[in-house]
Amino acid sequence: MDRERERDVMEQDGSEQMSGDETAVGGPGRSPGDLLRALPGEARQRGSQYVSAQAMQARLFSVYDAAAAAEDALALVQQQLTLTLHRSYYEAEEITAMAGQLDALLVADAVMAAADGSSED
Repeated sequence: MDRERERDVMEQDGSEQMSGDETAVGGPGRSPGDLLRALPGEARQRGSQYVSAQAMQARLFSVYDAAAAAEDALALVQQQLTLTLHRSYYEAEEITAMAGQLDALLVADAVMAAADGSSED
């Protein structure tokens, strides 16, 4: 990564983290994946095509409790939190793919829990 891109990403960190915390509170009906998918749009509004690792980390912490509902989803969030320690930025495609994976894991767990609940009746 060249120095100019790194500087641009670092300049965005503070405002992305504030915006991320505000959005994570979000409205009803927003999935954890929706909260992650909002990050690239927020970065574009500030004129950057990259999301800082710090902003990604803040958003991952904001969805941590929801991810804890499913063991695999929690493992994904924990893995991504670890990866943010060694990165400077994320591209939109990476975030979108991870958000889809997180939502799929949570839905699969909810379906399995519902099936287990109905078979016990």
